[in-house]
Amino acid sequence: MQVTAHVHQLSGLLGSEVLGANVFLLVDNDLTLVDTGFRGRAKGIAVGIKRLGYSPSDVARIIITHHHADHAGSLAALKRLTRAEVIAHPADAPYLDGSEPQPGPSRPRWLGKALAPAHRLWATTLAAVDTLVNEGDVLPMLGGTEILHMPGHTPGSICLFLEQEGLVIVGDVLVHRFGLRLPTRFFTVDIAQEIKSVKRLADVDFEVIAFGHGSPLMHGARSRVVRFADSL
Repeated sequence: MQVTAHVHQLSGLLGSEVLGANVFLLVDNDLTLVDTGFRGRAKGIAVGIKRLGYSPSDVARIIITHHHADHAGSLAALKRLTRAEVIAHPADAPYLDGSEPQPGPSRPRWLGKALAPAHRLWATTLAAVDTLVNEGDVLPMLGGTEILHMPGHTPGSICLFLEQEGLVIVGDVLVHRFGLRLPTRFFTVDIAQEIKSVKRLADVDFEVIAFGHGSPLMHGARSRVVRFADSL
């Protein structure tokens, strides 16, 4: 799916064989991947890139919106395949490189304990983070891609604001399934902080919004996010 002139969404429904979270390809002088799907999806992402007329070796950087396995599971494999620079927020980087163990469900606590034996379901293959980004940092792609730190779902959740494209890529800060929704509370570290992040997102000047889960909103997206934020 072509989300904007220079941004494509790769998903299982659209032929790239990617399961789990949506993966985005930013096309400029080189390529940028945003998120990587579950573990084992590197080949499918490579297929999607080739179908768009590019090579995995054209990928210069991989940005991870947050550390959960459905977004970062294939990071290590794709880093080996592309030799790309890996970019993430410092609060989530320790879960990607193994400095901290991958947490399971955040709430309720009894569920996390009960599911501890199934930790492999949310585990990722460890990968070093090359570049740490913080609130307000601007990466060079597509006229400037601004990092928005939006904690709550995870401590280091980030959104990408591409002003030139009128687009914001939100990871799991919002979910678009049967309407706009908050991410699952089972894996959300701080729901109060998450709501604050959604309200802050509503102040960003975008026309199109793309999600880790669900189809993008292509027209008048900000007004819908504003209404949703006001309802929280």
